[in-house]
Amino acid sequence: MPPVLVNASIAGCTAFPALLHDGRVLALSWWTHRISTEFRSIRDVFAGWALSSESLRELCSDTRTLVDIQNRGVPATDMVMHAPANPAQVFCTIGNYRDQILEAARDAEDGPGGPGAPRRVAEATAMIERRVLEGRPYVCSKGHQCVASSGGALEVPGEMRTLDWEVELGVIIGRTAWQIDVGEALDYVAGYCVVNDITLRERIFRNDPKVMGTDWIESKARPGWLPVGPWLVPSWDVHDPQDLRLSLRLNGEVMQNGWTGDMLFGVAEQIAYLAQHTRLEPGDLICTGSPSGFGSHHQRFLQSGDLIEATVEGLGVQRVRCI
Repeated sequence: MPPVLVNASIAGCTAFPALLHDGRVLALSWWTHRISTEFRSIRDVFAGWALSSESLRELCSDTRTLVDIQNRGVPATDMVMHAPANPAQVFCTIGNYRDQILEAARDAEDGPGGPGAPRRVAEATAMIERRVLEGRPYVCSKGHQCVASSGGALEVPGEMRTLDWEVELGVIIGRTAWQIDVGEALDYVAGYCVVNDITLRERIFRNDPKVMGTDWIESKARPGWLPVGPWLVPSWDVHDPQDLRLSLRLNGEVMQNGWTGDMLFGVAEQIAYLAQHTRLEPGDLICTGSPSGFGSHHQRFLQSGDLIEATVEGLGVQRVRCI
């Protein structure tokens, strides 16, 4: 496996960008003479991605780099791993997996075994087909303060009874994107990572102004409600973002198990859609939707003591303990 990008710190010092390989970590600053740029922070890495990505790619593919990491690197177990992103903007695509939409349809009203289930599934299937042909991604914003580290703790206040998980493929932008075409959209990606879009189900819909619909501030926007990482895999090492398995385990039990090919709107379509309406800047994070298996389906929500393990194929395992 080639080196991956991490945001690490040691002994309470400021976090710095580094490469991780085979359990050892070495700061990017070690190779300043080879990449002609000194990256002091993870935000610097993405701000300079357009100019430095080719040098970084050569660095990561050079066997001398692996030798440097092995001989000069620090064991990853001695480091604190922070989120490999510090985005100014975070976007979350909602209702973007076929199996999740169909599961929600089966679970509604009289439940999966009820007489109304076949009708609801048929209606949901027709809706999916229409959206794919004629529709657009449905996206909300999430504050950058929601971003949290993999390996950290997620606070579950006692009054929150429906705090839920959503494992997703995270996409980090590497170049300014504005009104671009779908065919070129993936060229604007710096890399991919695991994200978990924590959601409070009971607050998604408001009772006071029902006509307003969803409330993403109350249901998604608290600090720490977006664990990111443990690392970032550069785009050149991800052959096809639409051919990745993703899953989530709760205390060792599989809750979600999906495939990015099940998205209604792929990564390129989401980037191109967003870039028609807002300017995407280097470091911005797109959370691309989540497959079936939410806590609302299992009728089991997050509690203190739970261990969440979220993974996307090739992008690492994110472990978060609920407190």
